[in-house]
Amino acid sequence: MPQRSTEDALYDTMTVIRQGIKEKMIVVVVSLDIEGAFDNAWWPQIIREMKRKKVSPEILRLVTSYLSFRSILLKYAGAEVTKSTTKGCIQGSTCGPILWNILLDPLLESISKLNVRIQAYADDILVIAKGHSANAVEEKLNPALEQVMAWGKKHKLNFAPHKTQAIVITKKLSYEIPTIKMNNIIIKLSSSLKVLGVTFDTNLNFVEHLDGVLRKALNIYKTISRTARANWGLNSEIVKTIYLAVVEPTILHAASVWATVAKKEYMRKRLERITRMFAIKICKGHRTISFTSSVLLSGIIPLDLRALEHLSLYEIKRGKPLAQLPRRTVEKPISPFCLPHPAERERVSFKMVVTQEEENAIDGLKPRIYTDGSKLEDKVGGAVSVWREGKEILKSTFRLESYCSVYQAELTAILKALDMMCKISKLKKAIILSDSRSALECLTDSTSLQPLAVEIRERLRELKYKDGDVEFYWVKAHIGIPGNERADELAKKAALSNKQAAVYDKCPLSFAKRLTRDFTCMGWQQRYNEATTGAVTKIFFPDIRQAHSTLKNIKLDNVKTQLLTGHGGFKAYLFKYKLTQSPSCACSSEVDETILHLLIDCPRFAMKRLECEQKMGIAIKDTTLKYAINNDDCRTHFLKYAEIVVRTAGKANGSKIV
Repeated sequence: MPQRSTEDALYDTMTVIRQGIKEKMIVVVVSLDIEGAFDNAWWPQIIREMKRKKVSPEILRLVTSYLSFRSILLKYAGAEVTKSTTKGCIQGSTCGPILWNILLDPLLESISKLNVRIQAYADDILVIAKGHSANAVEEKLNPALEQVMAWGKKHKLNFAPHKTQAIVITKKLSYEIPTIKMNNIIIKLSSSLKVLGVTFDTNLNFVEHLDGVLRKALNIYKTISRTARANWGLNSEIVKTIYLAVVEPTILHAASVWATVAKKEYMRKRLERITRMFAIKICKGHRTISFTSSVLLSGIIPLDLRALEHLSLYEIKRGKPLAQLPRRTVEKPISPFCLPHPAERERVSFKMVVTQEEENAIDGLKPRIYTDGSKLEDKVGGAVSVWREGKEILKSTFRLESYCSVYQAELTAILKALDMMCKISKLKKAIILSDSRSALECLTDSTSLQPLAVEIRERLRELKYKDGDVEFYWVKAHIGIPGNERADELAKKAALSNKQAAVYDKCPLSFAKRLTRDFTCMGWQQRYNEATTGAVTKIFFPDIRQAHSTLKNIKLDNVKTQLLTGHGGFKAYLFKYKLTQSPSCACSSEVDETILHLLIDCPRFAMKRLECEQKMGIAIKDTTLKYAINNDDCRTHFLKYAEIVVRTAGKANGSKIV
């Protein structure tokens, strides 16, 4: 089905399994294997199914023509052989999956009438049965598998019992193992089963699955580590891009299925281990840097928190209400089946106005309707201003819920303008001018599933039936066009002072993402505060959000990372790893040479320190370091001083500094 992914299939499977476990049942999952699958899709049966489903004659003739008189030509050693064929749909082609689904649909219909669940994603077919005993499972599952086998023979698809896999999942401590048969062949039960890229195991702890994806991530790390070192090689941005675009998606594939196990300590440690390796490469630090410091400096979220965030956001997309907004629904794309036939869809285009002169050149006989949306002080409003002959003749303002976006307000304003045109006969032929290019571009896409855009296109059809006509223009904002400035003024007033009920209350997905990310950051901050490692980093960055904002303005290198972690060419650090005979600073045998001592107290840098303090206007102390690094006015002066300290100490202690 459109808008359905492998993750949807896996999540549905997991929901059925968890429900069975909750009811203290034995759950058996069988993965069927079809020999050849797509290559053996029988065309006559596909055509029969299309007739049974009463597909339109035009499409039926098109597909029938496509599947008729096909042949295979083989050229070899100067000879040619041609053979006609009546089966096969190319896997990966545009129509291949649709034809395959049409062929397979009768099997799903017939098996779903039995007391089992059957699910198919392309040629990956699962049959799930559950019961309180082995006999109960056998009584449900074995007849279903026999029916599958019989259906396959009838439709020229061979199900291979010897390649079919099955797994028993239960929390029972003592139970009989069910005997699963297919075509009188006993199916061997496995300890794990890989389905659509996720490995299920008998205990649902997903250890084998995570071990597999972490091995893939480790192989990527080994490749990167050859060309990304602390002082040379790939820069931080490239390594971070590889991590975010390749490594993280690889590990988080279908995280909604297994994310709950990420809360367990043993699983969290496995994820932290691989995250730390990449984080150190990103921040160009020493390999001894802790997980706490490395992920903060590299700007990547711990994988266990990302997995839980992925789960929360996925469930919100599936319709789960937001805890922060009870009785409110998240705006979801409409079903593509609700769109009109492509030939009947309204085609929308718009012209652009970037100067007052261009606006004056527009047809002056038609009314001009200016629309705008605004968000101020977390309040959202919109307005419609109707002009004729240079004067405003009509206006309308409205309010949206505070969590709505400006984009929604802009689309709602256009919808309100069309409502006016449909209701007021003098306005049925008019010009709509908006300063939201994104809203207008959404309307030009006839395949867009945005709910407001779909409603606008429906209103355009209604207006067309009433002999109406509308032209769309994009106007550049704030260039002195009176109508646009008036609409902007009204929209801002509506946002701040309109007390009427909100005309739109669907929560945008962007707001749900922000709430989910806020919750993730709260968990990360708590873990950061409670961590026993990363002491030096915490002095500079006590708050992870502030750290993220600051580090975007700092190009990290090995020297800066030594400064922010304390892991570098300092005697206290070198002594800890037996790389020098004493941890004492050159200024005093009674004081350890740490980065904090060098920055704050060491007399060797007194003059440089004083110069820096005078430029920043604050004294350098352990309590002011966070201000020095996070304040935009102080940061440049402080980093210049700190780099001198790190480089001087490193060279004095024999460390390699680039």
